[in-house]
Amino acid sequence: MNKTGRRKNKWIVIGVLLLMGAFLFWGCGGGGDAEEPQGEQPSQGEEGTPEPGEETPSEEPEEAEEPEAENELSEEELSDLFTGGREMDEFYYEMKVTGMGEEDYTTKMYMKSGLMRMESEVMGQSAMMIYTEDAFYTLDPQSKTAIRMPMGMDDGEDRDIPTLEDFTEDVDESSMNYLGKETINGVSCHVVESRDRDSGYQVKMWLHEQYGFPMRVETRMENDEIYVSEVTDFKVGGLSDDLFEIPEGYQIMDLDSMMPTAP
Repeated sequence: MNKTGRRKNKWIVIGVLLLMGAFLFWGCGGGGDAEEPQGEQPSQGEEGTPEPGEETPSEEPEEAEEPEAENELSEEELSDLFTGGREMDEFYYEMKVTGMGEEDYTTKMYMKSGLMRMESEVMGQSAMMIYTEDAFYTLDPQSKTAIRMPMGMDDGEDRDIPTLEDFTEDVDESSMNYLGKETINGVSCHVVESRDRDSGYQVKMWLHEQYGFPMRVETRMENDEIYVSEVTDFKVGGLSDDLFEIPEGYQIMDLDSMMPTAP
């Protein structure tokens, strides 16, 4: 199994264990729509007037245009653009992943100065996680409860969550093949091909023309199966600190206190 699959499975296992523990502790309560925690969500602004730093994708995904041959970038320029996209400090995106051999899923990710918040679904249940410097929390908005797991509890293992970096961290940015420009969901992108240094799989990326952020990544595996991660919403800057805090009124419980002790 490649590194992306391992990391995805590790995250799913952690999420499932946390949710199962939560359901047992809370008496399996929590159906219905999840209530949004407190915290300012990225605003879209008035129609037709995007906020500064924000790309507003169209409502309906657009078919990618044929690559344009003009304005070709050098390998050095592409490498710098790609590296810059991975080094952004404050941004939000919504990502849809398909072709992983499992059901398609959508993840929302908020990142700011080393803090992270992720919203996704595990086993049909909405899941929310907030990562701070010393712990991460799994939140259940229905019961207003948060489970806390210290970062050092797992001795440094299994901390990864499925972000776009998981799909691009081993891409060989020094040997990118420039294919042209295309528009993905209303965003102009540079299209490049490279290979994953770890697996050797072919990787095709659509890099945001301004930020270098991978708006779409296609990875072709050895059996010619293709899995795709595509960003459908994207914003740089302007995230409230409240997004990375446990909302007021939540009861916080430590995961180790929920585990049975050995006799």
